[in-house]
Order: sequence, then structure tokens, then C-alpha cells
Amino acid sequence: MAAQKLIAVKEFCVHHRIKTDLVLELHRNEMIELVWVKRTGYIPEKSLPSLEKILRLHRDLQINLEGIQTILHLLGRLEENQAELTRLRNQLEFYSSI
Repeated sequence: MAAQKLIAVKEFCVHHRIKTDLVLELHRNEMIELVWVKRTGYIPEKSLPSLEKILRLHRDLQINLEGIQTILHLLGRLEENQAELTRLRNQLEFYSSI
């Protein structure tokens, strides 16, 4: 199993000039994943794109956490629908070529 790359929450917050409370609140609302090692919170590298998207929505568009949660849910449904559409198109192409 490959080692998971982790970024300390405090380090991330200092770099992005945000309070650690915001990241902890996102974790409490299950919007991001945190890994705890000896009472210190870390952000898995794979969670960074999602966390940065959330921060842009919150900071640039001034959307509250409930609004961000709704947006993320709708984006997830949109991605699922797009995958289903792609699957159905491929199936249609397969059967139309027979």
C-alpha cells in the first residue's frame, strides 16, 4: 500500500489565510475528509482539489456552507448524469452498428 500524502490543517490554513475553524467545520459537515494523527488534523492530498473549490466558492462568491453543500450535491448529481449519458450513448452506438 502506497503512503498517503498529508498536509497539516494548520499549514494549509496559514498558506490560504483562513481560520482552522473553517476547515474543521467543513469536516464536521462531511464536506471534506481529514485524517487524525496524534490529535493533529491532516488533509489527504486527494482532497485538496475539492477543498480548494469549496474555498473559492466561500471566499470569491461569498457562499455560506449550506449553499456550498447544496452546490456540491448538485455537481455530484450532474457528474453522475453525465456518466450515465455517456454510457447510454456508447450503448446506442454499439447497437446501431449491428
